[in-house]
Amino acid sequence: MEENIQVGKYTLESLTMGMYSDPKIIYREYIQNSVDALETAVQCNLLEPQSMRIDIIVDEENSYISVRDNGTGIKSDVAVSTLMNIGSSQKRHSNNRGFRGIGRLGGMSYCDRLVFTTSSENENIKTIVEFDCKKLRQLLVPGANEDMDLTTVLTNVTTVRYEDEKKERHYFSVELFDVSGFTDLLNIDTVTSYISQVAPLPYKSRRFVYSPDLHRFLSENGYDVEEFSIFIGENSNVLEPIYKPNCHRYHSDRNKKKNDEILSLGTFSVEIDNELYALGWYGVCNWLGTLSEHEISGIRVRKGNILIGDNHTLNGIFKEARFNGWTQGELFVVTDKLIPNARRDDFEQNEAYYKLIDALKDGIGAEITKAIREASSLRNDNSAKVITEVQKQVNNATVMVAEGFNSSVDKSRLLDQLAAVAETLKKTKVRDDLKGKKDELQQQLQQTIKDVDDSNNYKMNQVNSGIDKRSRRVLAVVSDILSEKLAKPLVDDIIEEIVSALNGKKD
Repeated sequence: MEENIQVGKYTLESLTMGMYSDPKIIYREYIQNSVDALETAVQCNLLEPQSMRIDIIVDEENSYISVRDNGTGIKSDVAVSTLMNIGSSQKRHSNNRGFRGIGRLGGMSYCDRLVFTTSSENENIKTIVEFDCKKLRQLLVPGANEDMDLTTVLTNVTTVRYEDEKKERHYFSVELFDVSGFTDLLNIDTVTSYISQVAPLPYKSRRFVYSPDLHRFLSENGYDVEEFSIFIGENSNVLEPIYKPNCHRYHSDRNKKKNDEILSLGTFSVEIDNELYALGWYGVCNWLGTLSEHEISGIRVRKGNILIGDNHTLNGIFKEARFNGWTQGELFVVTDKLIPNARRDDFEQNEAYYKLIDALKDGIGAEITKAIREASSLRNDNSAKVITEVQKQVNNATVMVAEGFNSSVDKSRLLDQLAAVAETLKKTKVRDDLKGKKDELQQQLQQTIKDVDDSNNYKMNQVNSGIDKRSRRVLAVVSDILSEKLAKPLVDDIIEEIVSALNGKKD
């Protein structure tokens, strides 16, 4: 017997406002759709990888938001059906981040008008699909318009029009007008922080000097992490790039805010049934307590380099959940057997999911827990304190070599410090279980001294504008004088400003 099945109008509310606990998630939804379009554009030779771009405008004064990419766009003959379909998508989870056909309508709950504009290459028109979200909310009031189903409601609130466009242009944009002021959607600092955590962004090399090592590890294991240029600003004239928040220096112990840093990069792979499931990293540090900066705490899980869940998602792989908060790291899921759920707050809990969690518990969860407990027991041992301090000095020197010296004075001071540290380590008597660590550290220290002595990496040499040799010599003299007269943190700031100004950019 045939039945006339209707999809109720309240389904739309469940799939928009009811789907997500945090309004800011709409940024992630629009970004992941843009990323898919950009990758397709590169695969079709429509774009060079370095030309991929996503621009985000957050205009609090005018209650306006837009997200625009220069990807493939959507062809005019399918644009309307694509943008109005709900829960229907031609994308597949194996090669797309957005694949359920739901997220694009997430903005309906937070603005009065939602407008999609798109154009595809070699078409001389653009398609504009506009949703009257204010009217939509009126139609969804319980007890009113009960005779309307979902299709009727959408038809009543949607306007479609076509306008001329240049044939060579290809893009997709979403605009939210009259955005609700009762959310954080218009707070550009909060939005930037959120996007920096969830989006597939590059690392900022000066903040996270281990990014080359990480990329090398991932590439050697067959995974090239996807990174995209995303810019944000209050208007199109003041757009600034966004980076991941990861950093090698930070604060631990939320009460005392102790200085801590990554001493080395810990990397790991997760193989299950002879298949690579995931690759990951974590910062080997002094394990002083919970990271003060929320943006970097916890091992973050990523699929297609987009965040799944939050900083608490992997709490369960540690015997003490708090230890996840002591850790900075990422887990890149590479197998298609793990499928993000509709809310992207975790994965579908299938057999592969449970196997991954068990492997993480027995592997990296246990490894980090052991490191934290050992660090705690060693903190009260004088010889261990010396080793910890020497390791810190070696790490600082490695970072300085990578970042560049402020001046020759800076370099000379560092060599003197390392020589003194080497002498202290040589004279320090350590207990038997630390002798191997001492020997290893002595070798590492000698290599670091050689690396510093051989390095000619000065920050002033990073000036890429056409400056003659005489001017460079003058800059070198200025750098030496500054280093002689001022404290290093202040010199760091001054030199960075000089380099940025001479390169004609503000970082």
